Amino acid sequence: MNFNSLKTTVSAAALSIALAVPAFAAGLSARVDSGTVAQRDTFQLTLTTNGQADASPDLTPLQKDFEVLGTSQSSSTQIINGKRSQSESWIVSLSPKSMGTLEIPAITAGSLSSSPVAIKVVDAGSMPKATGTSAIDLSASLKDGSPFLFQETPLTVRIETSAPIKSAELVAPQSSAFELVQRGEDRVSQATRNGQTVYVIERTYMLKPQEKGAIEIPPFVLRGSVADPSARGRDPFADFQGFPSSMFNDMFDSGKPFAVRSEPIKLTVRADPNAASGQHQWFLPAKNVKLTAKWSPEHPVFREGEAVTRRVSLLALGASTVQLPDLSFENTDGARIYLDDTQTGEDQTADGTVARKDFLVSVVPTRGGEITLPEIKVNWTDSVSGEAKTATLPSEVIKAEGTIPPANQTAVAQKAAPASPVKPQGHPESTEVLPAYMIAGLAAAAILAALGGVALYFRRKQHANESLRKPVAANTSKQEERPDTSSDRRKQLALAISKGKSGDLRGSYGCVLAWRRLAGGDPAMTDAAREAIAALEKAAFAPVAEAAVAKTHDWLNVLAREDRKIGNTQGKTSSKLPSLYPA
Repeated sequence: MNFNSLKTTVSAAALSIALAVPAFAAGLSARVDSGTVAQRDTFQLTLTTNGQADASPDLTPLQKDFEVLGTSQSSSTQIINGKRSQSESWIVSLSPKSMGTLEIPAITAGSLSSSPVAIKVVDAGSMPKATGTSAIDLSASLKDGSPFLFQETPLTVRIETSAPIKSAELVAPQSSAFELVQRGEDRVSQATRNGQTVYVIERTYMLKPQEKGAIEIPPFVLRGSVADPSARGRDPFADFQGFPSSMFNDMFDSGKPFAVRSEPIKLTVRADPNAASGQHQWFLPAKNVKLTAKWSPEHPVFREGEAVTRRVSLLALGASTVQLPDLSFENTDGARIYLDDTQTGEDQTADGTVARKDFLVSVVPTRGGEITLPEIKVNWTDSVSGEAKTATLPSEVIKAEGTIPPANQTAVAQKAAPASPVKPQGHPESTEVLPAYMIAGLAAAAILAALGGVALYFRRKQHANESLRKPVAANTSKQEERPDTSSDRRKQLALAISKGKSGDLRGSYGCVLAWRRLAGGDPAMTDAAREAIAALEKAAFAPVAEAAVAKTHDWLNVLAREDRKIGNTQGKTSSKLPSLYPA
């Protein structure tokens, strides 16, 4: 059995046949489905026109004393004694804002107007649990009566009926104090009570409290019609042979209206239990939280100056996407990290909603060798135990191709060396017995070292003798010349210019890194060149890199002037680079 939602807009044309139907009065009629409603309850106002209206009803006057929760529309065509007539109806779902006697003001629809309607609003406890039937029961239950703020908690509505229901609508309560969202399909089953078959319909909602402290969930209301035994026997074709009466039972039995209410639910919403200790800067209650990371492509090759995409995902069971915090991505030694995009979504599982927040970042190595990406942590509160917990994405080490700075080379050498020197057997402090093959290897190494020392002695002696025979130069403090890299430098700079003009800022930045390496690295750069490189780097990996294309020529012109200075300091003759972009 399926119950229509309040907010579903219905547009239908119904054809009815009757022997005599009262004529509509001219204008716009207004009626309510109940003259007495409970506070925070929902009721329906039906506006009907005789004929087609030239405009939709203006519902603005209702907002003073009522909340307008939804509307639906229908149209009908009637044939009476061969005459055809049409009417339109608007069903407005309302909830009163206060108790007492309230008035639904006159509503206009174009040139038509309705008359005011009075309605009485009473406390929910004074309303009967069921009207119009005793064969239908409605109940609502919450799995956790003391959830955390924003925590997702299952709420189940159960309908039991032993009477045939012709039509029904389940109206869920609404309030700013909580959020209620239906999950999954209705579940229908059968049970036997006192020898009678009872149909059971269950619907599941997810409740998310929006306010802390004591709150109350108003009753759910099931409205509709059941078969009316008193309507039997009014079939006008009952006396005609060949027409079974059952064919027309449903047509002429509009049913008996009924309304069934559930009991209100009281709960106490807890705030962050770890707020006082300062452990949590962001309150995230959930059943479980997990951090994952994935590279795109799955097994990338890391190179200096080239970006690789990393997807870091934050997953929380029993939470919503608005509760997920943003992650911070800091640069690390050997790499720049840029946040490119953030994506969110929710997945429905048997255990509840899994809220997902994906962070797409670009990792750009700035040197070769091993690079450690730092760990990432997210604090959260276990909604079952109330404990403060932390989800951790472990640090990850990547290896990049490129220039290894001297400091990193020393670190690599120290890492490869043994933690403590190996002492030979017989040493007073030695307690370790070495294998025979290692002892033989050490002996061979000692012999080679001795031979190498003898050879080095004779080479140095020969070099000293030759120096005595050569005349002494005027200046003996000759410095070691740097290799000529001007050709390679100009090539990388030209590639950077070409890629910059085409809008490939990341490719241009990669060529600039290669140019900087050939120019001697950062120590050899001027402040202006370093600022230009930093600006190009920031623009290349910004979320919208195209916005910085227009400024790229300025930064590359700075590097072109820097390159000419480098050529002069190296004492090499090189062709002068023209301006990268015309003025």
